[in-house]
Amino acid sequence: MREAHPVIKNPLLEELLPPRQIVFIVNPKAGTNIQRHIRQSVDRHLNHRMFTYGIWHTEHAGHAAELTQKACEEGYDIVVAVGGDGSINEVASVLMHTETVLGIIPAGSGNGLAMHLGYGRDLDNAVRKLNTARVQTIDCGKLNGRPFINLAGIGFDGFVAKQMKGSNWRGFLPYFLHSVKAGLTFTPHTCTIETEDRTVTERCFVVTVANGPMYGYNFQIAPDARLDDGLFSVVIFRDVPRWQYFAALPASLNGKLYEAGFVEHFTARRVKISCEDRAFVHVDGESIEVAGDLEFEIIPKALRVLVPA
Repeated sequence: MREAHPVIKNPLLEELLPPRQIVFIVNPKAGTNIQRHIRQSVDRHLNHRMFTYGIWHTEHAGHAAELTQKACEEGYDIVVAVGGDGSINEVASVLMHTETVLGIIPAGSGNGLAMHLGYGRDLDNAVRKLNTARVQTIDCGKLNGRPFINLAGIGFDGFVAKQMKGSNWRGFLPYFLHSVKAGLTFTPHTCTIETEDRTVTERCFVVTVANGPMYGYNFQIAPDARLDDGLFSVVIFRDVPRWQYFAALPASLNGKLYEAGFVEHFTARRVKISCEDRAFVHVDGESIEVAGDLEFEIIPKALRVLVPA
């Protein structure tokens, strides 16, 4: 159901300047719980002269994709994912190669893509930013045919994602504590990384294939990554004593991670990763199971996204 503000709704204005149709797909189990206030925030801060809206809640895994497909079929112009990076991935995967635009209200634990685009962490501010946001067409990636929008990879970050999966304790503190514990117990794997112009074999702590530059909490794993350049940034953490990773944390927050001696990075359009053992894999922060080699492909200009002005 589409709704509009009952006070300022004006039939003449709607006929002369038809409002855009926007639907908010809300994950009620996202990490920060700010999504509980989405209706009040939309009522107060969305420009109701510009938009008629719907608010739909997901009820099970995969439901966001079903609701996104329904929104496209019903002619909505914009679908806003209200949740974390996993929710954004699910909505965006349906919107790829369509004219329907993705919007974001960050309500997850990390919100890496939302932070990079400029939505911030405040619910009301994020809703207000939808009123003046512009449309940008960005690239997406695929890992063995599965879409991702921001980051994918193997190793330590996949291990942390595995530990966090199914946990009801979300937010920065549990993520930090899981990361510290994982940093002390995770065993790196020897991997072969192949691209169009190079082959690298290393014992790796992390291999990240980045479309965007950052995880949540401003951790910039690939500071040179651009969402619309048709390239992945491939970032490898070689296996070194653990204290070196912790010592590099400040550099990761100010865009200087590449200066760390254990980091190797390059760009590519296609990436194949083979590991000697079964590796921990993540797609946009969600742990997934993959058997065999990992094959990454960039999909240029695949998704229309609202970017705050």
